Amino acid sequence: MKIFLRLIRYVFPYKKNIVFIFLANLLYAVFSVFSLSMIAPFLSVLFGQAAGVTTQPVFDGSVQSILDTFYYYMGQIITSYGIFYALLFIAVSMILLSLLSNFFRYMGLYAIAPIRAGLVKSLRKDIYHRLLILPLSFYNKQKKGDILNRMGSDVQEVEWSIVCSLQMVFRDPLLLIVFLITLFSLNYKLTLIALVILPFAGVLIAKIGKSIKKNSVEAQQILGKMSSAFDEAISGLRIIKGYNAIDHTHERFKTMNHRFYILNKRIFRKAELGSPLVELLCIIALVLVLLFGATFILNNNELNPSLFIMFIVIFARIIPPAQSLVSSFYTIQKGMASAERIYKIIDAEEIIEEATDPISFHTFSESIDYKNVSFSYQQSDAFETNTEVVSNISFTLRKGENIALVGASGSGKSTLVDLLPRFYDIQKGEILIDGINSKLLKISDLRKIFGIVNQDVILFNDTVYNNIAFGKSDVTKEMVVAAAQTALAHEFIMEMENGYDTVIGDRGMKLSGGQRQRLSIARAVLQNPQVLILDEATSALDTESEFLVQQSLQKLMENRTTIVIAHRLSTIRNADMILFVQNGQIVERGNHEQLMAQNGGYCKFCTLQDLK
Repeated sequence: MKIFLRLIRYVFPYKKNIVFIFLANLLYAVFSVFSLSMIAPFLSVLFGQAAGVTTQPVFDGSVQSILDTFYYYMGQIITSYGIFYALLFIAVSMILLSLLSNFFRYMGLYAIAPIRAGLVKSLRKDIYHRLLILPLSFYNKQKKGDILNRMGSDVQEVEWSIVCSLQMVFRDPLLLIVFLITLFSLNYKLTLIALVILPFAGVLIAKIGKSIKKNSVEAQQILGKMSSAFDEAISGLRIIKGYNAIDHTHERFKTMNHRFYILNKRIFRKAELGSPLVELLCIIALVLVLLFGATFILNNNELNPSLFIMFIVIFARIIPPAQSLVSSFYTIQKGMASAERIYKIIDAEEIIEEATDPISFHTFSESIDYKNVSFSYQQSDAFETNTEVVSNISFTLRKGENIALVGASGSGKSTLVDLLPRFYDIQKGEILIDGINSKLLKISDLRKIFGIVNQDVILFNDTVYNNIAFGKSDVTKEMVVAAAQTALAHEFIMEMENGYDTVIGDRGMKLSGGQRQRLSIARAVLQNPQVLILDEATSALDTESEFLVQQSLQKLMENRTTIVIAHRLSTIRNADMILFVQNGQIVERGNHEQLMAQNGGYCKFCTLQDLK
């Protein structure tokens, strides 16, 4: 119920629509009753009972006074024009009332349309925004396909859930209430007899709905795994084919797909069970009404035959909204299962939190200081232990200096630099930017200082121009071209079909590894960062390209504070200071010559690459 109330807040901006929906459905219900009530006068006229009311009755709003008034005027029409014209008048009245009834029904649906579209828009906007601000640790335990499924299938389920809830609140209950009020007015005894079946229907619906919600949760989880399997199959198709793993991969997917089939089959069967059960119970109630109604007519003449037929017709009209209520209830149960999955994203803990009154920061002028910094991935379920990846690190990077981080894979180098722009937050120690704790700075200002070129190049399915200018709106074509020239990317860009307007495909798959890396470097060049972070920036380049790009990077690094992570030691030979990292700790520090003279871990590392 708590989740449902949270979803309803997305409907609040549409208060006017809700009022209109309520009024439209109320008029729909009223005109539906009026159109059905024409059955009684029609039969009365047909069987000669309408002429019995010769004196205009006093109108008090009751069903009987409405009918007596109608009978009085029917008598006048019959006297003046004959029975046929009286029947024709009733028939035209029924058509007009039915027209009005369906018109207001459509207007109610018309007013729901912007709520449906707006709900999906707002919910997806909130999910997407949350995905952007959640820390990287959140994604260590999430599959991309499952997240995409929550944005797609789960949001769609929630949309239907909200629509059905609006129908439950503003249409079907109104119809039932108006119909029941009319039935009580006609004969309260028969109405009470008909309502005996309600408790049984309520128990059955609740049990089925609970079962559907349970199955829906598991089904959506499996659908997320299947989405991940699709994504992994497309991304890793070369490996799947190369290792002859098509059958193995297919079997894994087939198992998940079969389980999803089983769950969906159960959900559909249970959902479809509700309407027949409700209809059966309504038929039982209708039979009881027929039996007792016939007794009232035959034994004590308690009920007028034409009113009894009108009672039956109106009672029969109760069945569709009752079935619709049941279907809506089941849809809401499915929607709540999807909503729970969505709110696991929206409610995910935002570990990287901005200070209450953050300090604006625009110009880096002195130094970056790591003081006894320790960090472990304890915030993520993806890591079973809380072993420190970075342990008691301290060093100073002054403005204009070039520091290199060297060490074996998994030693903590990349984690160390990820702490700078607060992709993760440290558990012990502090990082000072010009003497200010980085946690006190405005996050957007902090990250604007750094330009990052990663080992894993991230490009988007967009044009070359937009990939280089990513995140910047105040750039010109000349600036983009200049950045590409610095990164030695301009030449191959101009050889492409549409030059800078060429779409490079998903993750830049239309480019070679070296070309992707150079576009990434061009993006960093255009950013013109105050502190440059190069995380294996030249790892994907061939020897010739690496040499050329290294020259451009040297120009980029001139008079700029730089942190370089590299396995290829030629990249960091000229660094002002080299930090040799081992098991999350700095075990050696100094320039290349000093560290080689120590004949320690750095020297052995260099020896392996023949770079004495």
